[in-house]
Amino acid sequence: MKKVLILVLLGVFATIAFAAQTVKAQEKKEKPAVAAKEVRWHGTLLRFSTDATSIDVRKGTIEKKIYFDSSTKWTKDKGTKTIDMKEFKDGSDVICLGKYDEKGEFHATRIDFRR
Repeated sequence: MKKVLILVLLGVFATIAFAAQTVKAQEKKEKPAVAAKEVRWHGTLLRFSTDATSIDVRKGTIEKKIYFDSSTKWTKDKGTKTIDMKEFKDGSDVICLGKYDEKGEFHATRIDFRR
């Protein structure tokens, strides 16, 4: 009787382990699709760090670090006019458009200044 119980438990644990591996493999396949999707973040500019090439933007009570590089477009008036990034000040209303990388960091392709 004990041998049967042990074999049944072993079978259950093996099934659970196999199912967990299948789910994990499926999540890995889905991640690149999420990274390729464009994301929008609208909030108030808290900190501007040119050394770290990032800005901190707060939406409600949630703060998000947005990374930028030389290819990031700095615009105003709903993206119709290109402006210098020096016009962005702390407390500005901004909309950031970009994508998440494989580390989960938000990299902006365009940052729009709103009044």
